[in-house]
Amino acid sequence: MPRILLWSIPTWIAQVICFSLFGLISGCGGQQQSLVLDDYRLRLTAGTAQTSSTAVEDINEGQWIDCLVGHVAGRPLYAHDILDPMRDELSAVAAQSDPATFRQEARQRVQQRLEGEILNRLLIEEAALQRDPEKTAQFNDQVQMVAELLSRNSGMTDAAFRRKIQEENGVTPAQLAKDLLIQEEVRTYQRSQSASAGDVTWKDIERLYARQVENFDEGSFTLARFELENEDGIEPLRQALAAWKPGGDPAVLESLGSSYATPRSGGLWLSYDFEDGGIEEVTFGVPELQSAVRSLSVENPVTPIVSVNGRPWIVVLRTVDRSAPADLWDPDVQDQLRNALLLEQQRRALEANRRALVNNGDLSPSPNVMLRRLLEVVNNRHSPASGDKGEQGES
Repeated sequence: MPRILLWSIPTWIAQVICFSLFGLISGCGGQQQSLVLDDYRLRLTAGTAQTSSTAVEDINEGQWIDCLVGHVAGRPLYAHDILDPMRDELSAVAAQSDPATFRQEARQRVQQRLEGEILNRLLIEEAALQRDPEKTAQFNDQVQMVAELLSRNSGMTDAAFRRKIQEENGVTPAQLAKDLLIQEEVRTYQRSQSASAGDVTWKDIERLYARQVENFDEGSFTLARFELENEDGIEPLRQALAAWKPGGDPAVLESLGSSYATPRSGGLWLSYDFEDGGIEEVTFGVPELQSAVRSLSVENPVTPIVSVNGRPWIVVLRTVDRSAPADLWDPDVQDQLRNALLLEQQRRALEANRRALVNNGDLSPSPNVMLRRLLEVVNNRHSPASGDKGEQGES
């Protein structure tokens, strides 16, 4: 099934290989001695008593067959569809984790990718069902037309363009064109779903304005940060800042910065606009520092000491230039509120549509069983050697 992402288009050939073979396999486990798990695929070896000689091409090497995880929208989903792109990622996690931590982390990552793949395939299937019958009949012609157009616009010969696409994307120009058309179908389908969200009422706008009135404040504020070399300067700096009020002489802070702070932080002002959010929405990478800064006010303009990477920090509210919030009757304010409400309604409509697709979609077996089968493969392939590889994911 083609992926929406341009660079990840699985081949259709692997999805139609001899389905009857999979009747021998209940899942992806290695319960039968003749099915050897290796590199996300199962090797059917010569030890299989019920298998005819034509099923085994080489008695020593065996024949590679894909590990079936389940079916999505009537099409097979194989372990390598999910796990091949995660090979390096899972190996890196295994190298840095104990067995228990690896199983937990692997489960989370594999589940996220599996859910994304299931939703992707269901979206593609649903978008195709919405296709106009006339366009369905002409779809292959459109694919060929787009492939030729891509080749002409590339400025290369057809052969050179084909090689370039194969090297960069691992697909043919026709496969690339098909994926582009499918992407557009999915976008059109999702636009139709978001359009069903409905309109925004004036009451909705009033309520949102009341909740977010501070977001329409005008003006700005600035912060001064002090990263100290060590704890010796904490008390002198705190005493010097005891009488500080926002809007005071900036030379005072500059002098304190040069006296107590490291060169990279002394005198460094951080400026913000109230239109982008108030002090309570300031973001810092260190949670403790962020919490301290968000509690600043005109009455309390200096944070407590916060340790950042082993060094003491103090942040000061340097200036506050704030005016009354823009009025609700301002057309720009109304447009901003209406757009915010529309986006939220569209997001909810898309989320509801996606949940319905998964809940009502043609999935066999359930996603939990698919996940368990994938984790069996992952634990056998990647779990740290000291771990108990027999422990499998839960159904």
